[in-house]
Amino acid sequence: METGTLWLGLLLGALAAICLNVGKGIQKMKVKVLGRGRAMFSPPHRRDFVIWTIGAITSFSATVLYSLALKYTDKSSLVSSLNGVGLIGLVLFAWLVLKEPMGLREWLGAALVVVGTTAMGYLDQPLPAGQSYSLSRFLYLVVILIAIFGPLALLALRVVRLHGLIFGAIVGTLIGVAMILGDMALVKSQGDFFGQLQNPYSYIAIFCGGSALALTQFAFWRASALAVVPTINSFMILVPVLLEYFTFGTVLRPVQYGAVLIIVAGVVLLTTAPRQEFA
Repeated sequence: METGTLWLGLLLGALAAICLNVGKGIQKMKVKVLGRGRAMFSPPHRRDFVIWTIGAITSFSATVLYSLALKYTDKSSLVSSLNGVGLIGLVLFAWLVLKEPMGLREWLGAALVVVGTTAMGYLDQPLPAGQSYSLSRFLYLVVILIAIFGPLALLALRVVRLHGLIFGAIVGTLIGVAMILGDMALVKSQGDFFGQLQNPYSYIAIFCGGSALALTQFAFWRASALAVVPTINSFMILVPVLLEYFTFGTVLRPVQYGAVLIIVAGVVLLTTAPRQEFA
């Protein structure tokens, strides 16, 4: 893969991550309006509902951008690692729009994310032409994930303190699965962006993305951002790394796995400051 094409894909992936995370922050600010029922369509709640809708559209627009990013890169893990950049966008949104201060913790977290994502891209080695995937191994892993998260979801409904952690993990996993499905759709269509719409993987990926959007609201409703946000973003980064290894047989360079951990550390720093309840 040409260097220029790779960096175009990384740029699109970063833009997708920013849309996803800023949209998520907007939704969190106004998620309670959904509890108003039909009254949310009328004053004085209509304004809050419109703002929440803008946030939802902004987050969902990331679907198309992620698909384009996957087209111009050869690894799902490269795209998923850019979610840390999206979190920087979310923190800047809080700083510039919500007037929240940027402290040492946020600057350090942002620096770790930048270092990690730069290392992921700069040290990347292109895969050989003719990429293929194993549908059976992908399905086995999905069944395992369902077997793990199904009982955990039931547990989270009973134990409030686990709600944000477990449902955040489910949301991050759904987005990670959607990325792998998007990559499978492109491989099946031989890289044709519109041709991927002729196979079911794209539509299952969209369904996973929509489910993640809905579950995000449910997670935010009963849990704080401190429990939800770091979990979503960490699982969104880590799950594609795991799934692509078994589905595509993709192996990163050892230093890139280290870069993934650096990004996750930056994600945790960016999203665990006590005051960050907006996201």
